[in-house]
Amino acid sequence: MLTENCFFEKLTDFLQQEVAPLANRIDEEEVLFREVYERFLLLGGLHLLIPRAFGGLGGERQEWIEYNILISQYSGALLFLQAQHQFCISVLKKLLPHPKIEFFLQSLVLSNRGVALALQKNRNLLHVEKTKEGYRLCGKLLWVTGYRFFPHVLISFEDQGILFYALIPFAQENKNNGSIHLSAKIETVVFNAVPSHSIFLDHWLVLEEELLAAHPLLPKTLREHPNIYTLAGVSKALLHLALEGQYGSTPEVMAAHRILKAEWSTYYQHILQGKDDPLLMRVEGLRIAQEAALLARFAAGAASVFKDHPINRLTREIWQYSLAGYSEDQRNAYLQQRWTKQRESVFET
Repeated sequence: MLTENCFFEKLTDFLQQEVAPLANRIDEEEVLFREVYERFLLLGGLHLLIPRAFGGLGGERQEWIEYNILISQYSGALLFLQAQHQFCISVLKKLLPHPKIEFFLQSLVLSNRGVALALQKNRNLLHVEKTKEGYRLCGKLLWVTGYRFFPHVLISFEDQGILFYALIPFAQENKNNGSIHLSAKIETVVFNAVPSHSIFLDHWLVLEEELLAAHPLLPKTLREHPNIYTLAGVSKALLHLALEGQYGSTPEVMAAHRILKAEWSTYYQHILQGKDDPLLMRVEGLRIAQEAALLARFAAGAASVFKDHPINRLTREIWQYSLAGYSEDQRNAYLQQRWTKQRESVFET
């Protein structure tokens, strides 16, 4: 079994040597992305958060932070796909000890495959009917990533105040079990090599024995989204590019770089402590990433408009990291911090 340090060394070499030279193409070309992803699997990249007792690397929050920061510097597409799986593992680990979940985690290590994510509790989109065999689901899962990469999707649904977890295939028709259909691929401006679809469930039957776990529905709480870490990784990459730009050695760029690097270091320390409001942490991460992108563009000059310049890939990826897991609370935090408070300070006299 790889030690965590050995794993990160091998992962860094892989990202620098095999991923970085192809990063723009990997974001857009699914065939190429699949080839890179299969080589990534050989490193055991999906085992990071799975406990050692079940064959994984046993990583916790600290390792997840470093993992996201590292991968996001080199490939948003690779980060985006495996993030679905890692988030599933983080959810399932909270339900341990549980024999079905323990068996499932072991099976993921043995098969070296991941699982897609569609955790949803909105009964306006997903209708749940209790039957004598289990639960029949009708409705829509808006956005599921990983078709043809992951064999199953981890879903959640609520009934009578209980939250249930189960696995479903991506697409299947069965007279008794109902049917599952995929929408056309969702075309996006970023990570288009990674397939995402809506999933339509037509009276799909989840048998009682197929349920992974269940627990009482808990009150809504603020939860730290891992893109807080990812924004730090993108910022780090952009700050590096700023110094490599045509004007990277000018006093003005270097002075701005020192300021932003210090702000990045403070942000990183707050991530490690994990004590701040997660909504405001994401706001701050987005601000630093956007300012790092602007500084990198100024430092690169006209070269930054070239289609294949890495600044453009990283800047596009910031959009995704700012909106994944988008909630009303997060939207309000963005708007209040970015505009309301700034404009109040502008007009103070």
